Amino acid sequence: MTKTISVRIDETSLKDLNKIEEAWKTERSEAMRRLLSSAINEWKKENALKKLSQHKISLDQAAQEANLSLWETIDLVKEKNIDWTSYTEEDLEEDLKLLP
Repeated sequence: MTKTISVRIDETSLKDLNKIEEAWKTERSEAMRRLLSSAINEWKKENALKKLSQHKISLDQAAQEANLSLWETIDLVKEKNIDWTSYTEEDLEEDLKLLP
C-alpha cells in the first residue's frame, strides 16, 4: 500500500530535482521515490555498519539490516576498514600461548 506525503524543499534542491527529472526522463513523483529509496538504502548500510563497529550487532545481523548478502557486507566492512571482531593484540598473545 502506498501513502502520499508532501515535503517543502528549498529552491536549490528544486532546481536539482528538475535536473534529475530531465536526466531520468521521468515525472517528479518517480524521481522523488527513486531518490528516497536510494537514500533509505544508504542509511540502512551506514546505520548497520555503525552498530557493527560499536559491537552492538553481529556481522550477519548487519547484513540483514542493510539488506545485503553476507559477502557484500564483508566487502563493505573491508572497504571501510571497520573492526567488527574486537579481537585485540592481547587476545592474540593469549591464544598463541595456548598453542603447543
